[in-house]
Amino acid sequence: MIPILFAADAETFTSQGIGPLGDAISCEVTEERNGVYELEMQYQVTGIHFEDIQNRCSLEAIPSPYRTRQPFRIYKNSRPVDGSVTICAAHLSYDLNGIPGSAFTAQGMTGAFGGVKA
Repeated sequence: MIPILFAADAETFTSQGIGPLGDAISCEVTEERNGVYELEMQYQVTGIHFEDIQNRCSLEAIPSPYRTRQPFRIYKNSRPVDGSVTICAAHLSYDLNGIPGSAFTAQGMTGAFGGVKA
């Protein structure tokens, strides 16, 4: 699997973004039912896009041979060890974690979506 790097403000993942990370040493996605959905990648410090890999950038990768590409947000880079770094990313759906919402009541679907938006 060759992950694709996107800028932090990317909203669509239909292009090649900043570029594919073909020189990644390894890239593994862990998905547990009702649990974590994360990507861990080993990347060379001599890689072509090493300087572009920053926290909050997105990586798009295929979690398994039977799934479509999924976006992951980088949240941690390790320090270089033996010429490589470990990059950790969580699925993009985790971006809303830690954002509280106020309680509200609603009648029907339209009211519910209006309350969530407010």
